[in-house]
Amino acid sequence: MGVFSIAFRLVQFTIFTVVVFLPTGKYTYAVDLIISHPFPARHVQHRLLLEPFKKELEEKSKGRIRVTIHPGGALAPAPAHYENVVAGAFDIGWTLQGYTPGRFPLSGVIELPFLWSSAQEATRVFWQMFEELPSLQNEYRDVKVLAAWTHDLGQLYTTSKPVRKLEDLRGLKIRAPGPVQVSMLRALGAVPVTMPAGEIYDALERGVVDGLVIGLSAIKGFRLDQVVKHATLANSYVAAMVVAMNQQSYKRLSSEDRMLLDSLIGKRMAMLGAKNYDDEADDGMGALKNAKANIYQLVPAETDKWKKATAQVTTEWVKEMESKGRPGKLVHDKLLSLISKK
Repeated sequence: MGVFSIAFRLVQFTIFTVVVFLPTGKYTYAVDLIISHPFPARHVQHRLLLEPFKKELEEKSKGRIRVTIHPGGALAPAPAHYENVVAGAFDIGWTLQGYTPGRFPLSGVIELPFLWSSAQEATRVFWQMFEELPSLQNEYRDVKVLAAWTHDLGQLYTTSKPVRKLEDLRGLKIRAPGPVQVSMLRALGAVPVTMPAGEIYDALERGVVDGLVIGLSAIKGFRLDQVVKHATLANSYVAAMVVAMNQQSYKRLSSEDRMLLDSLIGKRMAMLGAKNYDDEADDGMGALKNAKANIYQLVPAETDKWKKATAQVTTEWVKEMESKGRPGKLVHDKLLSLISKK
């Protein structure tokens, strides 16, 4: 934990519980919860998920719980967010699993290429897998998981060179959010570069990367319509994310407040996050059109080429999991069985 995070938490400990006297002469305890995330305050999930969550917790607890949200990585950089939740530097954190490679290997199954038609579809499957597979739950054993969902379908964007066929990708430096997308882009002939979403704008503007893969929902939140000139609609992947709570912070709540919190999280929160992304994708497309970006939908024959080129990603993922003693085949089989039932 960084010096700042430790100092911040020491200060928080001194104010965590405050006695609040009511006009009746009775008193209750006010609990301060700190939520942190590395995304801008204009992000759809900050506005339409975390802010309403804060409001509902405060109102339904009748003032027993007070929530402060720190966006934009103010308390910790994106790759350190999950570990800061585990350590207790703040109470609740929202982040992408892909920002800490190796920490959530089995969760990467949901990110394998060319599986989904929407964030809501992927999230239904992901949440059911989380509820039913102990091996998946074990990856989050250090925290209280409030929700996990995926963003909308990942598309490809470039700053100067349009991509209309597989060969156009060869040698391009493309930002990837996590390890599964690194493998996918490599299989497509691109040169993957990993970085958190908050660094994308500057990297594109300075030519550090030639493009990126991300959902359309991110276009407005990260002002990408100002720097990308071409969009290739490939519907290639989704990326997983999690809202996690420090275990001790959860246990410090009264039983009544734990019940309240539990009523606001889980599948309810997960599906709201997914719906927000799917809805925001339309706004992202509108922003690209307003910026007069060139938008190209991959034709079916070309999509088939991309799927064939990336088929090895799934095979290699299962092999890697099994080689490290993880139940990759079981998890992947579960994924396929749930997809077949949709």
